[in-house]
Amino acid sequence: MKLEMREIHKSFGSNHVLKGIDLDVDEHEVVCLIGPSGCGKSTLLRTINLLEKIDQGTIRLEGQLISDGAANPNEIRQRIGIVFQSYNLFPHMTVLKNLTLGPIKANGMDPTAAEAKAKDLLDRFGLADKVHEYPDRLSGGQQQRAAIVRALVGDPEVLLLDEITSALDPELVGEVLSVIRELATRGLTMVLATHEMGFARDVANRVVFMDAGSVVETGPPSQVLGTPVEARTQQFLARVIEGGRL
Repeated sequence: MKLEMREIHKSFGSNHVLKGIDLDVDEHEVVCLIGPSGCGKSTLLRTINLLEKIDQGTIRLEGQLISDGAANPNEIRQRIGIVFQSYNLFPHMTVLKNLTLGPIKANGMDPTAAEAKAKDLLDRFGLADKVHEYPDRLSGGQQQRAAIVRALVGDPEVLLLDEITSALDPELVGEVLSVIRELATRGLTMVLATHEMGFARDVANRVVFMDAGSVVETGPPSQVLGTPVEARTQQFLARVIEGGRL
């Protein structure tokens, strides 16, 4: 699996959010997108998942053009899962129902197989005893872990994660990041937008620094976070270090 983005542009009215993004993600690679709020990280993830239609450029998944409007978005979203900042769990459904509804209804997955897969994943990520609970009975960290499991039930080829720890209390961040570490060690291809610089340094194969809708610098974590070349990257990281976040 390879994800290829070329000359991606996206505007909302007069706000030019993405300005010619070029980015490749190889199979089993973990790519962390970093940068100031409003730089375009979340919008880029949403274009990959076809939740936002690009204005210009191309997105290809394993050579298949998926951004021209001809591809079936539901089929693409089976292959490219996404987890958001907010958990987006249905409050009136149990955890198990939340996890299996999409695969069964949208993907045509056998209900018995979907339940077995969901229970196996919940067990793997420490939520085996929450199968029949409702979301409001779970902590924020547990809800976010459940949201990640929901994205995994359909066996996506790529997982996109959009600032998944930003809504969590600091003491709950670690339990969610440990799930992502495990997925990385298992070789799942992931693209993460994150403000957790230490996590990006530890888990990413490549870090991409974005600013004002453009890719400013990209490279291994040791280079981008340790010895950045671009002045804007240096300025951003100096503020991060000053704030005690790296």
